[in-house]
Amino acid sequence: MTGDDFTLYNNFYTAILLLDSNRKIVFKNIAFVKNFGNIKNFERFSNYFSFDICVLDSDNLLASNPVNFAIHSKESFTAIASYQKTKEQLSYFQITSFMDGEYKVLAFKNITNDILYEETEKKYAFIRQQYLNLAEENRQYAALQQKAQTQALKLALMHRVTNVIRESMDIDKIINSTLKELFNLFGAIKVYYVQLKDNEFYINSVYPEKFASIVGEKAEFAPETKNFIKTKSIRVTPCIKEYLNSEVNYPSPVNRIIVPVYRMHEILGILIIYTAQKYYDESQNDVLQSIAAQLASAIVQASLFFEVKQKNETLEKTLNELKETQLQLINSEKMASLGQLVAGVAHEINTPLGSINANNDILNKMLAKLSQSCDNKMILENIQNINKIDKEAIKRISGIVQSLKRFVRLDEADLQSADINNELDLTLELIKHETKNKIEIVKNYGDIPSIKCYPNMLNQVFMNILINACQSIKDKGTITITTEFQNNMLYVKIKDTGSGVDDSIKDKMFSAGTTTKKIGTGLGLAISQKIVQKHNGKISFESQKGKGTEFTIEIPA
Repeated sequence: MTGDDFTLYNNFYTAILLLDSNRKIVFKNIAFVKNFGNIKNFERFSNYFSFDICVLDSDNLLASNPVNFAIHSKESFTAIASYQKTKEQLSYFQITSFMDGEYKVLAFKNITNDILYEETEKKYAFIRQQYLNLAEENRQYAALQQKAQTQALKLALMHRVTNVIRESMDIDKIINSTLKELFNLFGAIKVYYVQLKDNEFYINSVYPEKFASIVGEKAEFAPETKNFIKTKSIRVTPCIKEYLNSEVNYPSPVNRIIVPVYRMHEILGILIIYTAQKYYDESQNDVLQSIAAQLASAIVQASLFFEVKQKNETLEKTLNELKETQLQLINSEKMASLGQLVAGVAHEINTPLGSINANNDILNKMLAKLSQSCDNKMILENIQNINKIDKEAIKRISGIVQSLKRFVRLDEADLQSADINNELDLTLELIKHETKNKIEIVKNYGDIPSIKCYPNMLNQVFMNILINACQSIKDKGTITITTEFQNNMLYVKIKDTGSGVDDSIKDKMFSAGTTTKKIGTGLGLAISQKIVQKHNGKISFESQKGKGTEFTIEIPA
């Protein structure tokens, strides 16, 4: 072979080095010179390399670095090695060696960008997992907040009854007000207060007042019911007749809730609630017992009112403190933790990214100078394309980092002015890995004004819906996003060409626990509905099996 026979290697993008049988360099292709320069001291050059991962098939273990391994290996050799010529410059190469006739061929493939990309992907996966963990914490906090709201409703009821007892010594007024509150709480059909006189029950008061004609009537109950009342326990049973001698017959059974009103060991009467609600939550027992106790106290001794008032004020203060603590946890702890995490990861990513970007700019300038002297325009054009692709990859990584930092901004505590079109773009950027090469995104954005809202919460709604849409599309499909503003109302519509929703679960789509996924909590849409309701808006959907689903979000400006 002559030197001219090696010119074929100049067409390779990979750096190629040829050695003769005496291990002397006989040829370096253009890519090798571009990567490493016109080396003069081969031993010094080889010392810049060190092993990262090595797969070796050789009986010579005397060499001290991957280049020497490649040279002395009697078989084909492959290794991943790090190359560091200066303190700031660190690259990764896949070194491959093989024999070409009597010549040893060493190929150096630059895989630096591949390794850095893998590291970036791992960091992004870590951030994503942290976000999911915090979303789960948010769900738990939301459940705790919902429980606090339920307690607030109960407390409000007890507070209103207490106010009536405090402001009036008129027992009839106190009883009627209590019946009205119970009627509203249970969505009842009727509510009675039945007084016990001479071991017989007589209707003392009824609400609504249109049934007042039965006041004073004797109410007879089965012996079993009478015996249960003596136990002073709340009893819930279905019935068709309100009591044995009642002239009212319901077309289908209704729930009858009997609440004994007693003082010490003495039964004073019973509260009876008739409701069409089939499910009774036993957690409401404490409310009913408290009301019954207060009613008994008002009937027997009005002076006990002051003690009840003091207890209610303590409960109200405790509940307010609990609500404030929960809001602080939700609004600061969760997002602050995520914000710090993203800021830290962003810093870790931006540092090497800056170096890569600087190197990319330097290479671009070198290519501009090289274009004036290089005869092989095809290789130069290919390297320029690679440089351009690297530049776009750098922009992509930087964009992802900036999107994450904007997504976790700490703005949940206060209303913010936000452009919903921009917020949708931000969310789409974060789920780009779900849509890339699979789903076409069609944006029909309208000319909409900025609105006062909680952008971080709305982004969570958009992400939940868009992720569901992506997962419902099995192969390729389209997601169309439309925004418009009419009659002081903002509309956001997200339509997909996915598999649609089964008719059997349409009525339960916004209920916690409803999911069509093998692995899922079924909380995404339930949380989304709560967030939209927090904005005094509403969320709805239309779906046809096999043809797709469209969600519509309406938010008042």
